[in-house]
Amino acid sequence: MADEQEKYQATPRFRLPKFFTQGAEAAAEATLTEISSDAALIPTGQVAVPGHLDFASGETPRSASSLPINSGRTSEISGAEEDLSGQLAAMQQTLSGLSDQITQVNERETSLERVFDALHSELADYKNDFLYEHLKPVVRPLLFLFDSMEQFDGEVSMAEATMTGASNGQVLSPPVVRENVRFFRDQLIEALRTCEVTIMDAPRGAFNAKFHKAVDVMPVPQSEDGHIVRVVRSGWFLNGQLLRPADVVVGKFRG
Repeated sequence: MADEQEKYQATPRFRLPKFFTQGAEAAAEATLTEISSDAALIPTGQVAVPGHLDFASGETPRSASSLPINSGRTSEISGAEEDLSGQLAAMQQTLSGLSDQITQVNERETSLERVFDALHSELADYKNDFLYEHLKPVVRPLLFLFDSMEQFDGEVSMAEATMTGASNGQVLSPPVVRENVRFFRDQLIEALRTCEVTIMDAPRGAFNAKFHKAVDVMPVPQSEDGHIVRVVRSGWFLNGQLLRPADVVVGKFRG
């Protein structure tokens, strides 16, 4: 074994020509220079070559992306997060204000509904009181008129059932009937007067188209031409204004 080693050392070694080794040596020197410059940028205690162990610490070094080489980008992200948080807080405050306004509007609508219901109830009471107070003076005379007519009808029925022909004729005689009719008429006029409805005086003299309505004509002498001959239906006023004109028959001369 020792003889073989001596033989190997004694054998002359083969050397490449110099022009073959000059390029390789230059490339090796450039690679070593680049590695030295990169190693100067790496903090102490860390190795920039991924996948190799740091024999000093026994840990695998971080990759290049994990190194704190872009602190400006981190500051930008942090500022954007703060701006977003501020915007979210402002939106939350705005939504809270809107919620309070909606609550106030609902409360206001509820109070307005209560006021409206109270006003509606009061108006209904006023309406009922108004109708009662204004209809009572009208209805009361009409009730008296009804009582009078009912009483007269009972008297006529009793006369027809119990009295003789002569007595029956006295009860239903024209003067008695006329007197009762006039009584009914006066009661009705009084009831209408409480409503500011008044009867027009019986038309006389010349025809007046403002207050009279001609429903027929009758031949008359020349002296009575254009005068009222007969009243067919009475006229009425409401609060001093014409409510209904009187229907009359007018005389006309036919010479």
